[in-house]
Amino acid sequence: MADKVLIVDDDVETLRLVGLMLERQGYNISAADNGERAIKRAQADRPDLVLLDVMMPDMSGYEVAKQLRASEITANVPIIMFTAKAQVDDRIEGLESGADAYLTKPTQPRELLAQVKALLARSKAARTAQAMGKAPESRGRTIGILSAKGGLGVTTLATNLGITLRKLTRESVVIADFRPGSSDISAGLGYSNSNGVMQLLRKEAKAISPVDIQRELVAHQSGVHVFVSPQRPRDAVYAMRLEQYRAIARLLPSISKYVLLDLGPSLPPLTQMVLKYCDEFLVAMEPSPASIQQTKQLIADLISLNVGKGRIHVALVNRTRSNLQMNWSTAQEELAHPISSVITPAPDLAYKASEINTPMVLQQPSSLTAEQFTKLASAFVQAE
Repeated sequence: MADKVLIVDDDVETLRLVGLMLERQGYNISAADNGERAIKRAQADRPDLVLLDVMMPDMSGYEVAKQLRASEITANVPIIMFTAKAQVDDRIEGLESGADAYLTKPTQPRELLAQVKALLARSKAARTAQAMGKAPESRGRTIGILSAKGGLGVTTLATNLGITLRKLTRESVVIADFRPGSSDISAGLGYSNSNGVMQLLRKEAKAISPVDIQRELVAHQSGVHVFVSPQRPRDAVYAMRLEQYRAIARLLPSISKYVLLDLGPSLPPLTQMVLKYCDEFLVAMEPSPASIQQTKQLIADLISLNVGKGRIHVALVNRTRSNLQMNWSTAQEELAHPISSVITPAPDLAYKASEINTPMVLQQPSSLTAEQFTKLASAFVQAE
């Protein structure tokens, strides 16, 4: 049976052209030209996906999305916002209203079609798993990213590696913040609202489903999706929701081909709880004697927690230019563990990336830093 797509737009020409394009691809199309009719149609027809304009009379697309999410009947229906509003604040408001993806007009028909196909596929997989009462077979790989101490660039590694994996493979990528109260992922990408995730973390762990998680994923312009944990310092209390985070770590690979967990420094209880769900680990280390000794201890602790040594990869992160720091070969000899990659200093690029909320590999895609992340991502892809 053909998937049903509800198109909501006050522009008749858009309804006609987009509807015709999707009909030719085999979809069953219905349409609404304002928000009120859209909500009634969605309640009656229960579409498999809603393609939603923002700028409409009487009721904006943002409000339509909120009402669809608030209804038990339509709460899990994938929503793509398709609009001419292209500012970052517009995109954020759309995603925070409940949209799963945000596309700006005009766009290539094949990009729109790809988003429709991807969201429908993930929604079907999640519904099947929920109906069976269990998670589907894991089809993704989870990479846990951590360090022996704070301030070594774990979030930078996770963000830039995730975006590079997406660019390199065109597969689905989720970057998940598992550091409530202290992570920089949301701020670095310009996201601020994590109210939905807080509600998710308050649920009983056994009640969390792939659909629940997917609803909280935020789409980034690079194509990756981000799971944003609560970020205010006082929200560190959510790190005690161990069973909830365990459920999320277990289910994420059913949603995405690659899952990158930003685990932060050290081995707190939350990190130890999710170790078993990680296929591989990437450890950030700087080329200093103290960092090397701490990293040796971290690797030893991981091994003692049943993480095989061959699953641990080390990235040597040079954040500042200094002649006093060790070179790669010396650091590797001192560590007594292979170093998989080296990220050379780029302080100006890193500062600008932070200032404009644009990761380094997007800000300067032809830079040496971008090349180094491509090499690192390629290593993970080839290891499959």
